[in-house]
Amino acid sequence: MNIYDMAKEAGVSISTVSRVLNNHPNVRKATKERVLGVLKKHNYVPSAVAKSLVNKSTNVIAVLAVDVRHLHYANIAFTIEQKLSASGYNTILCNTGYDKKKMFDYIRVLAEKQVDGVIMVGSVLSSDETAESIKRYLSDTPIVMHNTILTGPNIYNISSEESHGIDLAMDYLVQDKEIRRIAYIQDYDTLVGKQKRSEYRKKLKEYGISYDRNLVVKTESGLDGGIAAIRELSRRNVDYSALIGCDDITCLGAMQELERMGRVIPRDVQVIGFNNTIFSRISNPPMTVIDNKEEMTGIMLARAIADILLGRDLPSHTLLYPELIKRGTA
Repeated sequence: MNIYDMAKEAGVSISTVSRVLNNHPNVRKATKERVLGVLKKHNYVPSAVAKSLVNKSTNVIAVLAVDVRHLHYANIAFTIEQKLSASGYNTILCNTGYDKKKMFDYIRVLAEKQVDGVIMVGSVLSSDETAESIKRYLSDTPIVMHNTILTGPNIYNISSEESHGIDLAMDYLVQDKEIRRIAYIQDYDTLVGKQKRSEYRKKLKEYGISYDRNLVVKTESGLDGGIAAIRELSRRNVDYSALIGCDDITCLGAMQELERMGRVIPRDVQVIGFNNTIFSRISNPPMTVIDNKEEMTGIMLARAIADILLGRDLPSHTLLYPELIKRGTA
């Protein structure tokens, strides 16, 4: 609900609601209490626009990214900013991490500032509470989400079909390379992370390969996470001749640890990464990867929010399909 709806329900003028929001002394106590009661009932967040009764565009788009240290997300955010800037919009970048409280705080702040739109990069929904806070506080704000599925009249989803990326990697390793012992490195338990792991198990079953949970390692994204994953596989004393990693930088760490252990890539272990960042191109040998088309993702996210603000119709869900880039590790 907006300030006009609040005024109607409270039985007062818009200017009276504005005076209450600004704590103006020239409001009768009973009227003030009635207005505040309506605001509280609907969890209304007073915006700068509502307080000043200026109903115009702020020309500001907020980008919420799960982790701007992650090169994949940083590249997408960079592309979004460049494209929106060219269209006359200013961009606010918010780094949410996977912290529910930080996400909730950002959502409230953005609602109060009344940005024109919000783009959420990465699997930002770590809980049902986060989803509900988005729907509650940003119900009138156009939202474009990346790799997160949430429904609502103001919400649009653009996702990379990363399960298809797992299909490509598994088909290549099993069909073309005749490999059957494939380790899988997973990072966070996000929607996409769970989908990729589920698809890995599905493809094993499709090829008649028994699922071995000892071949699946959960770790943190990054060089250290990749190193830790290989050490954990070694501790479990499991045999594998290929691995699929959650992202390029984690695979790079895994490759470093494999080489330290004396295993030659791709002779002893074949490696397939995800995202196709610069890390995959500077590794030695260059990394075979699933390309999630990060630049195109950024362009599509920026274009979508701009089109929505221009009143153009968009599908509620758009899919981008990755492709396999064959290099030297598999």
